[in-house]
Amino acid sequence: MQRSGSSLQWWRKILQWPAFLAVNLAIFLLIGISTVRETYRGWTVEREIHALNAQAQTLEDHKLKLVQLTKSLSDPEQVDLQARARLGMKKAGERVVVLTGWQTTTTDSAENLSLAKVPNELLPEPNPQLWLSYFFHTQ
Repeated sequence: MQRSGSSLQWWRKILQWPAFLAVNLAIFLLIGISTVRETYRGWTVEREIHALNAQAQTLEDHKLKLVQLTKSLSDPEQVDLQARARLGMKKAGERVVVLTGWQTTTTDSAENLSLAKVPNELLPEPNPQLWLSYFFHTQ
């Protein structure tokens, strides 16, 4: 029994030593600082990985668009259409008519055509204007 009592007194003496407490505090701060530093480094690496994954996805999308473009340009009909639209080429025996005042489009799709390319004289009157002229006989 005396041995356990003397070991308790020994621990009390150790805990009262200021040098022992200072060393323990320094070790605790060192471990805490290194833990925070490694956590921040891991967070930074994760953020860089996410940014690189997003950049890789963007590049993959761009690559797919370029592959589709090369496939469409390898089609003889598409090559013929682009040669006519961009270079003004024609086949033998064809007659080319050039319209002035109109802007040309590179494709025949309806999504590329807009009313902004049509002269104002050819645009229909807006619907409210048509109603006013109908009811009040103004022109």
